[in-house]
This record gives sequence, C-alpha cells and structure tokens, in this order.
Amino acid sequence: YAPRYTYTKERMTIDRHSWQCGGGGFMTWGMLMPNGLISVKVLREKVNSSSYIKLLETYAVPIMNLNLKPNYYFVQDNCSIHVSRISKEFLEKQSFQVVNWPSRSPDLNLMENVWRMLSSIVYDSGQARNIKDLEEKIVKAVLTINSEKIDITKCLYCSFRKRLTSVMIRKGNIYNSNE
Repeated sequence: YAPRYTYTKERMTIDRHSWQCGGGGFMTWGMLMPNGLISVKVLREKVNSSSYIKLLETYAVPIMNLNLKPNYYFVQDNCSIHVSRISKEFLEKQSFQVVNWPSRSPDLNLMENVWRMLSSIVYDSGQARNIKDLEEKIVKAVLTINSEKIDITKCLYCSFRKRLTSVMIRKGNIYNSNE
C-alpha cells in the first residue's frame, strides 16, 4: 500500500491507506455540494487538462447548474490540470466564479475530508480484488455517505466559511492566533 495523509482539526494527520490492485488503474474525481451530497466520478484514463475540461463540461457543470443557486463559487485545489491555461480559460466562461485557492492548503480543502471518509469505508472492508471491485466499493461508499453520513458532510460544508475566515484573521499564520 501507499500511505497518504488527510488533514484534520488540531493539525493532526490521519494515515490513509490505498492499495494498488495491479494491472491498470483509474482516478477518482469528486465534489461536495452545499446540500451535503457528494458526487464522485471514476475515470479509467489518464487525466490531462483537456479530459478535465471534458469532465467538467459533461458531468460537473450540469450537476452544479441543477443543484446550485445563481452566482455560486467553484472551489478546486491547485492541481496542475485545474490551473492550466486551457482549464482557466474554460472556467472563466462559466456561470460561476472560481475561488483563487492558496497553494499548499489541503487542510482547508473540504474534499480532503470527504476522501478520508470514502477511503475509510472503502478500505475498512478489505483490499479490493481488482479494479472493478474497487470501483464498486467506491460507489457503495458514496451511497453510504450520501444516505447515512449526510449530516457530517453538511456540517463540513457549513464549516467552509469559518475555515477561510480563520485563515484570513491569522493572515495565513497558524501561530498567530487571536483566540
């Protein structure tokens, strides 16, 4: 397995395990909606800026337009495909604003917490036998979170403004606390 880390409150990290099934792979893309629902898309090909834009066009933007109020904000991290020139040009043409995300700030990224919840459910039931099995586990985990843990994801989403405000008050310095 390859360890990955999720950032949590009080600057603790949680070790997340991900196993390789051998022979191929895929990427999982996800988003958290204001209503607490998560949406995940498994991509079986290598993702570049062009395929990321295609994902946004065919999957993300329609979901956001159906579920969000006008003038909403879109948040993504600084992954290279997110901030490439062609991705930025595509996003500028959309009906939503993109939040200018600070570099190296996974502790603010709500999706890191969602990935933690997903990976806990997926990997607590044992290692996947193959890619299809892993994909099925991911789909079941999303359904579990959206039905049984939606209160957690709603609270997570509601904490976003407080997280950002705290960073602004501290001017990005975790040691400069006014509390």
